[in-house]
Amino acid sequence: MITVPHHQLRPRRFAPDVLVFALVLVAAVYAGPADAQDFSVLRDTRPPDPTANLAPALVPAELLTPRLLLAGDSWAQYMWDDGSHNELFDRFGHGEKRALSRSLASDPGPGYAGPEYAISGSEARQWVDTANYPWIANVVAELQANPTIDRVLLSIGGNDMLAGKSGGGWYKQMDMDVPGSEAALLEVIHGHTLQIVDAALALRPDLRVILSSYDYPNFNTGFWCFAYACPKRRDLSRDPDNALATDPELNAMMVTMEQHRIAWTNGHARSDFDHAVGLMHYFYGDGVSAPLTLPRPGQVPPDYSPFPGGNPLRPSLRANFRNDADPIHLDIEGYEYKIAHEIEGLFLPLFRGNAAATFFSVGGSEDGWTDGTAIGTTAIRLGDNGAAPLRGIISFDTSSLPDNAQITHARLYLTREGATGVNPFTSGALGTPTVDVRTGVFGAAAVEVSDAGAPATASDAGWAIGSVLANGFALGIELKPAGLAAINPTGRTQFRVGFPQVGSGAGADYVAMSDGDVTTPPAGFPSLAAYMGTSAPFLDVAYTLPVAVGGTPGAGGRVLPASPNPFRLSTSIRFELARAASVRLEIYDVRGARVASLIGGDVLPAGGHATTWDGRDHAGRRAPPGIYLVRIEAEGRTWSGRVARLE
Repeated sequence: MITVPHHQLRPRRFAPDVLVFALVLVAAVYAGPADAQDFSVLRDTRPPDPTANLAPALVPAELLTPRLLLAGDSWAQYMWDDGSHNELFDRFGHGEKRALSRSLASDPGPGYAGPEYAISGSEARQWVDTANYPWIANVVAELQANPTIDRVLLSIGGNDMLAGKSGGGWYKQMDMDVPGSEAALLEVIHGHTLQIVDAALALRPDLRVILSSYDYPNFNTGFWCFAYACPKRRDLSRDPDNALATDPELNAMMVTMEQHRIAWTNGHARSDFDHAVGLMHYFYGDGVSAPLTLPRPGQVPPDYSPFPGGNPLRPSLRANFRNDADPIHLDIEGYEYKIAHEIEGLFLPLFRGNAAATFFSVGGSEDGWTDGTAIGTTAIRLGDNGAAPLRGIISFDTSSLPDNAQITHARLYLTREGATGVNPFTSGALGTPTVDVRTGVFGAAAVEVSDAGAPATASDAGWAIGSVLANGFALGIELKPAGLAAINPTGRTQFRVGFPQVGSGAGADYVAMSDGDVTTPPAGFPSLAAYMGTSAPFLDVAYTLPVAVGGTPGAGGRVLPASPNPFRLSTSIRFELARAASVRLEIYDVRGARVASLIGGDVLPAGGHATTWDGRDHAGRRAPPGIYLVRIEAEGRTWSGRVARLE
């Protein structure tokens, strides 16, 4: 549960007010009446932080894998320049997954030939004008150069709407001038957006394109209104002197646009929607309602309920914006909340893969650390004590794995709860962390002094990935094939994690990770622990196994592990049919009561199939957190499996 909404991963890069005043005043003085509505007067003149998108220090270069391309307008540009996707991938335990982009802080106009594709001020209609703008070609070139990218986050269309009456965009009561013109404008933006999406998919049909939403603006910029907000509000009004567009009407314009974009993505097989409308209200409140009380935007298709989030009758708070003159762009922290929300809904299920089982560590005396002479069981320390390395010991009961499971992937996650001295994951002073796995236990089940040097079933069996920059950051430990083979389907599996060297200084340098007894996730900014509902270490295991009841395993069809599992928002249930058959797929609770029917006897062809359970019951209500039975009847047989829904 998030209880403290305000948090900073890095200091905000705000210009002093006097500098903002000077820059905006100069822009306004030298602007004519039309130019005063030019989006460029809001441009953040501070150069991007050159370190913002650096990878965590100790992640091997061969593991760094581009997975996401950020493209589009100023929202894409700021998210890239801030480095927030890469920092938050690291925060959620996936520091080797990388976002890529190339940005420009202002639209250079037609004829530009540079390589960028996250362009402040760019419009969808410019993107499809490929004779004059290279943006689509640049996206395609980046995808060609980086074949591991499997998601494109596209922020586009907002400037087409904000072009206003003077620029062929949206304005209040535009249908009074030309009946149907609002719907026609949205359809034009749809067509242009589809051209951009299809250009990427023409090169890479396996891609998914995420349409990124905006959030409620706030045009009430006070003294700074002359720079952009006041002339733009007038331009967004048909009769500004008598019927100036109000805050609720501007919000309604955004909601209408995002409703159409939801419909576009629901109708497009390779598109997803990132719903963040009202997210600032959820985390910060709307000036009337307190933080964390208004609806959090939903992330589950097709309706993305609650939609919209927040309070559509009020603007986002002025404190959420880039500077005092800007009514549109979020500050660094605001974009970080948006990206964290996006990671939870779209990227964690992707990055965690097809986890068939998730195990939480045993805790008690079986989690802790040793330096070879002493032990501790109140945290998992990774680093040194100034004289000897500190080895973290983490224990899991993996006996519920099927004996004949073929493990294909496993990843261990630890959450930082404290640190002493210098962080060895960022300094590199203690070398590259090592991961050992023991089938069973290193000695006794409890942490012992001898665990520091006890033989492992698999040594150097994984990669520890992450910077663990601050409390709440997750460390991801990806197992190598030898580590996978050491996971024990009949009892305990123990992990030993540490550094091979001792630092040159006399003091201790280590990070403390939560053990299995710490079930409360950290308060504040969203984290992997908050997503999972606990700070305890956990182990995701993916495996393949025909699971049949009333039939011979491996004969005919089979059920594949649900993914993600556990889940918060939705999980994909996958199965294969050896021949065409009538299929019934139902969800039951642990008492045997039917919760939902996902497939009601439809005849499906032979081959692979997948259906999504959004965690709702037959009446559309959110099912409570807990364990649920998935039951599939087909080919005269019954398969069953379990999924866990988290809060």
